[in-house]
Amino acid sequence: MSLYVKFIWFTFLTMLISSAISFFAMNTLYHQFLKEDNNDKNLAIAESFAGHLNSLPLGQVESTLEVLGDAGYQLYLTDGSDISRFGGEFRDETIAQEDVERVLGGDIFNGIRDFPRQTFVTGFFANELQNSIGVPLTLGGEPYALFLRPDIELLFQELHLLFGGLAVGIVLLSFLGMLLVARLLIQPITKLTEATEKMATETFDVPLTIDRKDEIGRLADQFRLMRTRIEQSTVKRKEFVHNVSHDIQSPLHTIQSYLGLLEKPGISDSDKQHYADIIREETARLSLLTTQLLTLASVDKETPEALETVALHEQLHATLSHLRYAFDDKELALSAQLTPAYTLGNAVLLQTVWENLLTNAVKYSEQGGAVDVTLTRSEGYVHVTVRDHGIGMTEDETMHAFDRFYRADQARTRGQKGSGLGLSIAKEIIELHGGQIELDSAPDAGTIVTVTLPVSLNKPVIVEKSN
Repeated sequence: MSLYVKFIWFTFLTMLISSAISFFAMNTLYHQFLKEDNNDKNLAIAESFAGHLNSLPLGQVESTLEVLGDAGYQLYLTDGSDISRFGGEFRDETIAQEDVERVLGGDIFNGIRDFPRQTFVTGFFANELQNSIGVPLTLGGEPYALFLRPDIELLFQELHLLFGGLAVGIVLLSFLGMLLVARLLIQPITKLTEATEKMATETFDVPLTIDRKDEIGRLADQFRLMRTRIEQSTVKRKEFVHNVSHDIQSPLHTIQSYLGLLEKPGISDSDKQHYADIIREETARLSLLTTQLLTLASVDKETPEALETVALHEQLHATLSHLRYAFDDKELALSAQLTPAYTLGNAVLLQTVWENLLTNAVKYSEQGGAVDVTLTRSEGYVHVTVRDHGIGMTEDETMHAFDRFYRADQARTRGQKGSGLGLSIAKEIIELHGGQIELDSAPDAGTIVTVTLPVSLNKPVIVEKSN
């Protein structure tokens, strides 16, 4: 069952239930609070009629009763045996004989007040002789009992039509209004559902023309934003898979090719060594790629709960010592000014940042160049700067340097191989720690990478373990 049909049924049942509740409520109100007042009002009228009829000559009584009947009252006159009726007829003239005898004896019959309460019958409209007022009357020296109640059908004949038409009109117009409102409410939800179903098949170009200022409008705005982000994520995922596949396939193809060459007979030892060196280089490239992919996955899943106090100056010093051979191989001059500083973070991930930045500085520096590393503190922050004096990057390359799998112009970078993930990983790790990473570079002028992290005033506490 669709939401539109459910809304219609809900509206119909709501109107039906509310009508039933209103009926029972008004029935209860009449019996509890209004019935006695209605009895007293009609009793006063009946006594007034009886007093007037008692003063009339016997010949004028019948005509007067006819006038009273035409005026809107139901009259039932009896002397215990004969019955005369004037005005509208009672639907049910059942009444206990002892009640008639009591009125003939001079008592009052409060039938409206004593009319039994019934669940599905409102006493005000019950056209029964029991639901009337009985008063004693003396005509020609003989006792009579006069039972009286207003002729509701006569008095409210036009009002019945008016209120009946009004009630039917309200119900129909309300129902039609609910149909219209339901359509206006459900239609945008239907569009959202269709767009969602299309989005499940990676179709993101379904038009969504919903311009409202209510909750549905806000839902549509959030859906459009979500769809845009999912589309971008899907495009990036496909690009990511394509790039990873290419980066894995390329060294694998190279390894397979040179393994085939090694299997050929008559290859010199120098060629074998050359081929082995190429295979080793491509294997190292594959290892680096898989390591960085694992690091990237760990960054995506990392949570702030894994933070600890990290001594950045010690990390940088250890990283520089570890890469010392790379600096010596290129005869690079190294300048390091490391002020003791601490931050809250994941030590393993931050170590990856420094290794990536320093490896890039070595890779893209000229033979015999220089690399400067500084660690400083300012109010509330720690700043790590890695500067090389190498080939640098163009403005366009700088803009895309932090994109995953982005590589600079191979001709200008002299064929330097890389995964294109180093700076992207560094950026995500730094942002995970609430910091920023900035890059300033120009062709043949070198590159400056600046990392800013929140400072921690707490030094790491070393707990000695007992044997």
